[in-house]
Amino acid sequence: MNFSEIPENPLIFLSWVTAIGFFLSLTEATLKIKFEKLSTLQKRQEFINSLYPKI
Repeated sequence: MNFSEIPENPLIFLSWVTAIGFFLSLTEATLKIKFEKLSTLQKRQEFINSLYPKI
């Protein structure tokens, strides 16, 4: 397969750019949700600890 003969089609290029952008956006959203859940759990635990201090 000779890759130097692949025709330059802007539609194919835009499709790849869109797919990569979608993948990055999905990854970012997933990480953001995970960190928000972790942060919420930590805040909840701190609140519970402040209400019921250890004796």
